[in-house]
Parts: sequence; structure tokens; C-alpha cells
Amino acid sequence: MNEEPISADDDAIVSATSDDKFEPFSKEMAGLIISPHDGIKIQPKHKYAIVCGKYAYYHYGQQNVDDIGWGCAYRSFQTVCSWLKFQNYIDATKAIPSHQQIQQCLVDIGDKQSNFVGSKKWIGSLELSFCLETMFGINAKILSSKSGADLAEHARALIYHFENGGAPVMIGGGQLAHTILGVDYNVRLGDCQFLVLDPHYTGTENLSEILNGGWCAWKSPSFWSKKDFFNLLLPINPTPKTENLAN
Repeated sequence: MNEEPISADDDAIVSATSDDKFEPFSKEMAGLIISPHDGIKIQPKHKYAIVCGKYAYYHYGQQNVDDIGWGCAYRSFQTVCSWLKFQNYIDATKAIPSHQQIQQCLVDIGDKQSNFVGSKKWIGSLELSFCLETMFGINAKILSSKSGADLAEHARALIYHFENGGAPVMIGGGQLAHTILGVDYNVRLGDCQFLVLDPHYTGTENLSEILNGGWCAWKSPSFWSKKDFFNLLLPINPTPKTENLAN
């Protein structure tokens, strides 16, 4: 699948001084890249669906948190939460959860011991589904694959998810997490490509660097390990809190 990155521009970054309809949470996402996949020229080859609506790209090292090596699932969850917030499925007054708040939530519900708060422990899709429900009252569906090589088995479900206004999908396995933004599926052959947003990026908020480096790009199932088990977290959209801010 071909992709043609474009240079970053002011529209790709939330301004801390914005006074438009994003003002209720523009400061929270100030300086973050918004919807980086918009910089990729989409040329679908087969049955295709992609996330609709804005989201912020959360990745390693933001907010002065040194989470390299353990924070990828937290970052993917923050990206998912930002989409839910832009779509007003999350109240604008509720902040995107920090790493510590996510950890505290898991302790509060009895999933983790108290010493988990402040640790550098990796978490996965199941724990984040607990956080999504506890923090925001949003349920989720979990899809599982025994291997990265088997992820194409969920292509139809992902197409349905995105065609029906679904959120970005967090995928975790082998202590690595990524965010799936779309899928291009060859129904006849069963082959597919996934549009992946990678939270392991450690650079600056530079759209060209992100796209040219493949941090938001189409990936085949071989991108994921054949040896690891994977869970996909698909949030189930509730009723919007107020007017949708996606467009």
C-alpha cells in the first residue's frame, strides 16, 4: 500500500491558546500531534475502513514521564481516551488519565497490589478495559489471537468496528502495545494491512518525522510477533455527552 507523507502544519497540533470549540481541553493536549494519519495519502486496495474523528497522538516521553520500555500501553490508552473525548463520549471536564491514575485505578478495583502505583510495570488490553469501564463507564470488547500471524482473523470485525464509528483499537501482546486506526482487507485471499500508530516513538512533535519514520503507517500482520498472544481492545461507544467535536 502506498503512502505519501506530508509536512507538518499548524492544523496538526493543538494550540494551548485555542479559543475554538476545542477550548475545554485544548490546554490538556497542547503541543500534541492531532490525527497524524491525515498526513498519509489513503489508497485502499481492498475492503477498507479507518477511524473517523480526531484523536491526539500520545507516545513515549511526553508530559515529562520517562516511560520508555514500559509505558506503551498507557500511551495507547491515552490516545484512545483522547478520541473518546473529542467525540464527547467522555465528559470534557475529565482529564486524560496519567500513568499514575491508571495504576491507581487498577489498585482501587483490586486488580493490582498497592505497590503497583508508581511502578514501571507493563499492562495490557484487559487491564485497560477495566480502567475504561471504571473511569468512564465505557464497556469494551476484547478480541484475542494466539499469534501475530493470526491477526487477519479479526479483519472483518475491525472493519465493522470502524465502519460504525468505532474508536482507535489498542492491541497488546508480548509486552508491546500499539494502536490500530484502520484495516485494508482482501476478502478473497484473506490478506490484510493494518494502519498502526506506534506509541514507542521518542522524538519531537514533528509530523514529517513521525510519518517518514513509519510511526504512523500501514503494517502487515508480520509486524507483530508470531510467538506472542495478542488482545485487542475495542471500546463500545456510549451515548455522546454533548455535541460531537470530531469534525
